Amino acid sequence: MIALFASFFSLCVGPLVYQTFGPLKRTDKIVSGIVLVIVTGVILLEVIPHSYESIGIWALLLPLIGFAGPTLIEKTFHKAADTTHNLTIFLGISGLLVHALIDGAALQSDQSNANNGLTLAIVLHRLPVGLTIWWMLKPLLGERYALVILLMMGLSTFAGFGLNQAIASYHDNTIFSSLQAFIAGSLLHVVIHKPHSDGCMHTNEAHQHHSHQHKPNNSIKNLVLRWESLGLAIGFCLLLLIQYNHQ
Repeated sequence: MIALFASFFSLCVGPLVYQTFGPLKRTDKIVSGIVLVIVTGVILLEVIPHSYESIGIWALLLPLIGFAGPTLIEKTFHKAADTTHNLTIFLGISGLLVHALIDGAALQSDQSNANNGLTLAIVLHRLPVGLTIWWMLKPLLGERYALVILLMMGLSTFAGFGLNQAIASYHDNTIFSSLQAFIAGSLLHVVIHKPHSDGCMHTNEAHQHHSHQHKPNNSIKNLVLRWESLGLAIGFCLLLLIQYNHQ
């Protein structure tokens, strides 16, 4: 039970750190690098290999469709761009909620295991999950809705912990694996096509007003790349730590 509560509170660590150092452009760029590495790593090292066992080559095609599909729709139907982008974000968050169920079930299964490497890996990877949710939703929807999603993530983990047997029977299901693969590609699309690429953490009109104040030049661009590179390095180290404990 301690691990279950630890996984819940670890969701809040990322947002707290983000809020402590934001709203700063360098903070957003560091977080962007961390989120990109973690999300890409989890998809390539966990989601796709697991889905491949159930659906074969579709485990490679469905993430590609989920990733490229929204871009093609946005370019083809300009009027539907905002709707498509919002739907993609919704799919990405839905995927994270489903993943939280699986995490909860895994925590229950790992209770009898003397080696708690899997439990530690789950708790660790909830740090970037909470950070990803806050990074995506806070600038778009505000703190209240971002907090609601974090709470839903925590509740999903608790639900997965209690429904371990039921989830285990569906985890290898073909339909479940297909949805998970497709949503993983959608999430990667959202992460790469950042909803607030100017590094501003404000919302609505304040965000638009803030974006007009940025006048990029070469020195600022180099600095931004430097901070994002730092985020990539931190994310890579965190991913290695998660995978090491996952084995």
